[in-house]
Amino acid sequence: MAIENFCYSEIMQRLYRSRTDRVMAGICGGLGNYYNIDPTILRLIFVLLLLFTGIIPLLIAYIIALFIIPLEPTGTPALQRKKLKRSSQNKMIAGICGGIAETVNADPTIVRLVAVFLCFLSGVIPLVIAYLIAWVIIPKR
Repeated sequence: MAIENFCYSEIMQRLYRSRTDRVMAGICGGLGNYYNIDPTILRLIFVLLLLFTGIIPLLIAYIIALFIIPLEPTGTPALQRKKLKRSSQNKMIAGICGGIAETVNADPTIVRLVAVFLCFLSGVIPLVIAYLIAWVIIPKR
């Protein structure tokens, strides 16, 4: 049978912390590479979850991930994917919802409605803080 020639590492994709796409420890960059998603989107989700969980639980999980997920090997090629950027044409406040809509090919009005719904669902303050943080970490197109 051909099972003897079967190499386990050829079929299994490994999760690594990114060396090149990192803000702190490369965890979101590594998850972005693993799932082929822009790490900026994962960073925004992380910030939202951080605010909704009371900071400490997700911070502990991040520190544990720092020790569990290995650093990617040197010489690993960088993946090319569509990057999240703030929209310069389709913006209401800072272009964040417009940029998210352009990245996922959605109607910006729908993204704005979801953001407003989440804002009221969360009690306004957490999503406003996340929006301000997104304004800082998402580059302008």
